[in-house]
Amino acid sequence: MDTTHSNAANEYRERYVAFLDLLGFRALVENAEVNEEARERLTESLDHLRGTLCNDPAIDMRFTYCSDSIVVTAERSQHGLWELLASVCSLTCNLLQNDVLVRGSMTRGGAFHSHQFVYGTAVSRAAVLEKDRAEGPKGPLVLLSPAVYEDAKAYGQPFLDWLEEDAPGRYFVHYLRGYAEYRDTPALPGKQVLDDDAGRVVHFISRRLMEDTGGVLGKAQWFQSYWNRTAARSGGFAAIESGIVPERPEGRGSIVIRRLVAPGDA
Repeated sequence: MDTTHSNAANEYRERYVAFLDLLGFRALVENAEVNEEARERLTESLDHLRGTLCNDPAIDMRFTYCSDSIVVTAERSQHGLWELLASVCSLTCNLLQNDVLVRGSMTRGGAFHSHQFVYGTAVSRAAVLEKDRAEGPKGPLVLLSPAVYEDAKAYGQPFLDWLEEDAPGRYFVHYLRGYAEYRDTPALPGKQVLDDDAGRVVHFISRRLMEDTGGVLGKAQWFQSYWNRTAARSGGFAAIESGIVPERPEGRGSIVIRRLVAPGDA
């Protein structure tokens, strides 16, 4: 009996699927061949990726990385969706500290995911949605399919708090949530200080606004609007202003690896 085929048939089930694209990653790889700073950024970015995502048997969560694309899947459950949202948010924020932007989509449906293969209708739909110029992401965001949004709404307000609306009916993972909810007081022991992290983000995007053109510039402008209406307004960080590039804070950014448990599903 072919146990490989049997296992594939048995493990093809309904899952949440996130298809992520690391924007500008191929250019970073090419620059790394001749530029030491680019090599360092590349190495750090890969370390962030490996340190943020993980396989979690409790929710059948798995990830596959190839070149500038990442596929992360998890079982269809409250805990599965919570962990997937948290993982996408953490990865995006970690890579922002290296000036790497993330774009993608999140769907729900049939999928098989092992260390060898990943395929299924949900995977195909996620890949198509991420690339669709008309319906897909317009900026560096991870867009939810209507089915995933309906699940989040059914699971309750804590799940909706992970989301932000790009346009009527278009919801994406609110990866700047940590900055938007940040308050520098009270200064409690062990509290993460985000001032320098925010300064790096503002520096990188401000520089992009000065140097980028065409569609790449459009992504920086989208991020500028997103940052200014969330992190700058609510979190008290500096706004991103066109024509001004603040100094980059010294040192390395804070890299957060969070393992969260969905409320009511521990």
